[in-house]
Amino acid sequence: MCNEYQLKLNRGAYDVTFREVRIPFAWADAEPNRDLEDPYGPTNRAPMIRPVDPANPSAGLEGVERRWWMVPHFHRGPVSAWKSMCTNARIETVDTAPTFREVYRLRRALIPLTSFIEYDAPPGWKKGQPKRRWEISWEPQGPEDQVRFFAGLWDQSRPSDLDEPLESFTFITGPNGPDVAAIHDRQPVVLTLQQGLEWLQLDGAGKAGLVTDPPEGTYQVKESPRASVISRELRLAL
Repeated sequence: MCNEYQLKLNRGAYDVTFREVRIPFAWADAEPNRDLEDPYGPTNRAPMIRPVDPANPSAGLEGVERRWWMVPHFHRGPVSAWKSMCTNARIETVDTAPTFREVYRLRRALIPLTSFIEYDAPPGWKKGQPKRRWEISWEPQGPEDQVRFFAGLWDQSRPSDLDEPLESFTFITGPNGPDVAAIHDRQPVVLTLQQGLEWLQLDGAGKAGLVTDPPEGTYQVKESPRASVISRELRLAL
């Protein structure tokens, strides 16, 4: 499970990614003012990129800010009443689970990131103590590779406590690869732009085309404590 990730670039820094493949792309809303060092967590609004026409992704893409933690279309109660932790969708069941099978078939998306976060318990750890926080990233292969993408899914629901429809997203996780094996038994599926464009093709390979066990050396793993729990002096020294 992945419930924290980073996007340490503003929009202008990764719009070039889409210009390289000559697909029309535009943001539908203004960029929020945020500290690029702040991670995204469940229920945060975060960037999501989706086809304007899901049946024809190459015709154009739009970027929007949407809620991370998918609330499915069939939910009719308050947002808070949807308790199922739909921040991630397991690749093994994403095409059959009632919550995800329709969006897998109809509503795919790309969720931009520059790293994802996993936690593990250090030796001697006891309940109530903080776990170690690991930031997992990659060595960019060019300017267009500074940002990569989770294999996302999105849905629109009409919760009873909201005046407007709610659009929200999740992303797919699978078995871990060797770089993450010592930390966690699962990891999110992370795509290059080209892999992401293939993921958006509803008539393409779908989950069968997703690489869930990247080879050793794909990722760089470093311990990265939360800024809020370390001193200012230590933050400056890191």
